[in-house]
Amino acid sequence: MTACFLIFLYVRFELSYDTFHSKADRIYRVVTDVKTPTEVINAGGPSWAAPPHAKDEFPEIESFVRFAGDDNVLVKRGEIKFQEDNAAWADSAFFKVFDFKLLKGDVNTALKEPFSIVLSETAAKKYFADTDPIGQTLLITGDAYPAKVTGLMKDIPENSHIKADIVLSISTIVKQFNEGIDNQWGNYGAKAYFLLKPGTNAKALEKKFPAFLEKMNGTEMKQNQMYATLLLEPLKDVYLRSTRNGNKTASINNVYIFSIVAVFILLIAWSKISVELHKLILIY
Repeated sequence: MTACFLIFLYVRFELSYDTFHSKADRIYRVVTDVKTPTEVINAGGPSWAAPPHAKDEFPEIESFVRFAGDDNVLVKRGEIKFQEDNAAWADSAFFKVFDFKLLKGDVNTALKEPFSIVLSETAAKKYFADTDPIGQTLLITGDAYPAKVTGLMKDIPENSHIKADIVLSISTIVKQFNEGIDNQWGNYGAKAYFLLKPGTNAKALEKKFPAFLEKMNGTEMKQNQMYATLLLEPLKDVYLRSTRNGNKTASINNVYIFSIVAVFILLIAWSKISVELHKLILIY
């Protein structure tokens, strides 16, 4: 029974990934198949240009978020300095699409302006101890750019495939570090998520993407002989069912295997209990 209980806890936890978002049923991760003359590359995200242009093109898309995670950013405050390997860059809709709780700051503006930074409770304690970090300044990257703390978020739950202790505004990249990145169709690197409007058929929307890519990037795809196909993965499937590269993924097969093991353990236990009960009946 103890073994079955532990397996039950494991299975329940694995199945709970990303289910705490209130809009989870309408959130999809955008992935890309890139066909070249020699192979098909299964990318975990689209080009940097695809999400903002798709949002303008398709009314079915309510919002989008690009998320460049697992970044390594040097963060300093006075003598306090850490090489943060769990930092990420995200679009301004991050806290509106996902239910990562913002304890302080405005969900609409926390990641809007360049050089805005949101800290988790854990990260805030490293740099500010018990003082209020909102409005304070941190220096980021080796060039020590000043970034303003615009939000304090609750530590991201363990059952989330999206991980970050520090989230910086993607507008910092778009407007300061690489001004043309929103129109770079061959530049990959960030993950992306679409929040679809209620009632939208994701498969029907997928069928519109080839014409969209041909219209926006057809000439470049032909020149480079690299043909992209955009696909949508339900958020709840990313952790357990996606075969793409991601921040953190597992396998639904492990859940099935452990569940079957638990059933066999219960059957064995029940058979032994039945034998003992039969003996007791015979005795009495």
